[in-house]
Amino acid sequence: MTSRHRNPFEYEQATKFTNEELVDYYIEDFNYSRFVSSKRNVLLVGERGTGKTMTFLYHSLPVQRAKAQKSGEEFDPTTISIYVPCNTPLTHRREHDLLDPLTAALISEHFLVTSIMHATAKAIEVIADLLPEGAEDDLRTEIGYVLNIDIPKGIPFFRRLSLALDRASVQVQEALNGAQTDIRGSFFSFNSGLRPFLACLKQIPVLQESHFSLMIDDAHLLNRYQIRALNSWIAYRDNAMFSIKVATTRVDAPTLETSSGGTILEGHDFTRIDLEQHYQNRTSVFGKLAREIIGRRLKSIEVYKTPDEYFPPHPAYTEGMEEAKRDAESEAKQKFPCGTQKQWSDYVYKYAPAIYYRERSPRANLPPYAGFDLLVHLSTGVIRNLLDPCWHMYDRMISEVRKKDPAVIAVRDPIPPHIQDEIIQERSKRKWELIRHELDKTVEGCSRQQARFVYQLLDNLAVLFKKRLLSEISEPRAVVFTISGFDEASHLELVDILRIAQKAQIIYTFPSAAKDSGKREIYYVPNRILWPQRGLDPQGQHARVSIPADILLAAAVNNVEIPFQGDDQSNEPDLFAGTD
Repeated sequence: MTSRHRNPFEYEQATKFTNEELVDYYIEDFNYSRFVSSKRNVLLVGERGTGKTMTFLYHSLPVQRAKAQKSGEEFDPTTISIYVPCNTPLTHRREHDLLDPLTAALISEHFLVTSIMHATAKAIEVIADLLPEGAEDDLRTEIGYVLNIDIPKGIPFFRRLSLALDRASVQVQEALNGAQTDIRGSFFSFNSGLRPFLACLKQIPVLQESHFSLMIDDAHLLNRYQIRALNSWIAYRDNAMFSIKVATTRVDAPTLETSSGGTILEGHDFTRIDLEQHYQNRTSVFGKLAREIIGRRLKSIEVYKTPDEYFPPHPAYTEGMEEAKRDAESEAKQKFPCGTQKQWSDYVYKYAPAIYYRERSPRANLPPYAGFDLLVHLSTGVIRNLLDPCWHMYDRMISEVRKKDPAVIAVRDPIPPHIQDEIIQERSKRKWELIRHELDKTVEGCSRQQARFVYQLLDNLAVLFKKRLLSEISEPRAVVFTISGFDEASHLELVDILRIAQKAQIIYTFPSAAKDSGKREIYYVPNRILWPQRGLDPQGQHARVSIPADILLAAAVNNVEIPFQGDDQSNEPDLFAGTD
């Protein structure tokens, strides 16, 4: 056990974890590991905090080697997964903006290829001890000849190789800054750099049967030439030696166009995996994953309680909900005197929470918010959103405990409901403050006026949802909306507002089938951490409110209240009644 305090709910980016922490924390069963370790080309899609980087890093060669060593098993080189971050100075270079299109495309591909080869050399270094005697000299000769680079002597080979690749990029940069008129012969491409480089590595005995999985993280940060080049590699027909795994956000997802002007196709050239989870109840995939994640984090500080035990619900909420259930059951039996027990149970499931919120005194404080189930729903299906309030709750607890005993290094007692409620309200308030005062400073391309529009849109949605919650309608707890009469060409201002909200992770989206036509439509899900400050039910229900585009635009731009006459605006059937 460590002698220093460590908050187990750390939610910073996955690159800050050690290899050992990645092995301990990662949950394989729910993250499509079979696709990442396969020979398929895969596109991982999800907004920040959904686990894209964590998934890639866990499967990377250094972490898999650490995993084998920890378990005492022999390292399996069948798949060699190389983690390639795109959020680096090399891929952020903007020289292409000053060059003719052909040279711009070549230099952009060169920097991308060099990044991948550099990441590969760094990763392979962790299995250098598996290379037979004399293999490094052979590699030095082969790679130096194929890439036409000078690999120095005197230090470990793969470190030397990384230095040689760095030098090759420096030389290209110097040539760009100099007076040379034709430097295209210095560029690495897929065929002149990456493919022969991987072929040379395949000559290493331990890697002769290996498949290279090149995991390109944050691909939306690549420039347009690099994206087209990457798509061209994905369209490459032979996946025996390597495959491409790409991670990107949904809102800034790159195009699927190749360098030749073609298009890669889902199901034909790649498999698409959506890491965002749209349902958060305890029987859903995300609900199970959330319990695994928090349970494993608790064990890391030797807490052997379930997440539900460690984050108990508020007694006042439990008592109030039980009373609401009795009232709902009484209503069900009055409305359906000949109904079945299942019909009555479904009615209680659907309406009891609304009755709980509706029957509270208008002068009462906000409802108490606590309990692990509530935390899962507040996450809106994003892992980082789940860990954020847990981290702050634990930090508050460790501060409280250390006032009495400064030597305490871990909190093993459950987090009291009142502390959970305080933190949830603080995080909810903080999110509203960010929208109102800081959005234009945190989202690139967002003006002060657009930030105000986003706030007014969310503010009016909150008012609408509160009116629905307090009304006698069939879907009172709906906190998801769709847009009717929405034409992107004629509603460009609304498109921009929604896009900013998505980039800030204030609104999430997912496609679903429309009730009337069976066509696909976009569901808009405001981040549920917003709702505690407004006294709403963050759990909501499986329903949506259909709102005309013109009304949403007026709510955002002119701060016009979204009309609600008491009739039910949500037309989606409650397909999931009784499944929570």
